[in-house]
Amino acid sequence: MNTVYVFKSGVHINSSTIKKITKAYFEIVKKELPEEALNFEVNDFILEEIKAQIKSKKICL
Repeated sequence: MNTVYVFKSGVHINSSTIKKITKAYFEIVKKELPEEALNFEVNDFILEEIKAQIKSKKICL
């Protein structure tokens, strides 16, 4: 089942899109980090850094 998430801004995103982005995140982390860094602590830090950057600037792709 494909769920659609609706955000406060009015944006609608399919769960399949979220799954693709999540999969891509894990693929790049696995490729770029050494084996010993593939853990919760490091991933949590990376995600917090991403959140801090998102809050401070508009995302332009």
